[in-house]
Amino acid sequence: MEYDVKDFEKDVLEASRSTPVVIDFWAEWCAPCRQLGPTIEKLAGEAEGRWKLVKIDTEKNPDLAIKFGVRGIPAVKMIYQEEVIAEFTGAQPEHLIRNWLEENLPDGDAAHSEEVLEKIEQLLREGERDRARSFADAEVTERSSAELKVRYAMLLLPDRLEEAREWMEEIDEAARYEYEIEFQVLETVSHLKEIVQGAAEVSGSEEALQLYRDAAAAMMEKDFDTALSTFIRVLQVDRTVDDDGPRKACIACFTMLGEQNPLSAEYRRAFSMSLY
Repeated sequence: MEYDVKDFEKDVLEASRSTPVVIDFWAEWCAPCRQLGPTIEKLAGEAEGRWKLVKIDTEKNPDLAIKFGVRGIPAVKMIYQEEVIAEFTGAQPEHLIRNWLEENLPDGDAAHSEEVLEKIEQLLREGERDRARSFADAEVTERSSAELKVRYAMLLLPDRLEEAREWMEEIDEAARYEYEIEFQVLETVSHLKEIVQGAAEVSGSEEALQLYRDAAAAMMEKDFDTALSTFIRVLQVDRTVDDDGPRKACIACFTMLGEQNPLSAEYRRAFSMSLY
């Protein structure tokens, strides 16, 4: 992999605004540099994006060496949000470098998760659920926060049910009580999918059952407008359908859409009024 600096502004300063950048100041004639180089490059290869390595040859870039106050090489500096937050000088064994990284790396995963959540919520407020899901597809990873994983799972519903289930299963047992509603939504969507497929029996009046099946089909097609209006109609006709199914289905729709989504705001009042 190529680690040599090409554009300092882009490779270091801009990159450091979101990801810690570790700079290895070195020179070809420096024996300790040649000893350190393969070790730190190995660790960078294992980092999976948690931090980025940039190598700066002090012979080719003396101005950068002066800028960072390099007096001896190899010199390693960690940059985050354009500031030096940690450094060491001299060749170090791998285990000490690992310790240095773990002690000094900021919790970038948490910061990134928060930024992604904010963007998702903004798109949901604008009614752009499909765009929010496409954005999350590219941003959510196994290192993302539990909150982001759960929000992503709700975005994957209803059509990518198994993927959503896999992301929900990643939530630690100790934290699952915080997302009780979302776990219930997962089961509600799974049940409604079975109804649409004719694989589940439901009870209720003939009129209510037909409306309920129509609403479930609309939801599975991501036609939340039709789904919500029809589930609310079922509530008004016969709330007991499918063991309080229409109420659970409306809550599932609101959760998948996000409470700030315009459709959620539009139907919340009618939903609440239909319960009493």
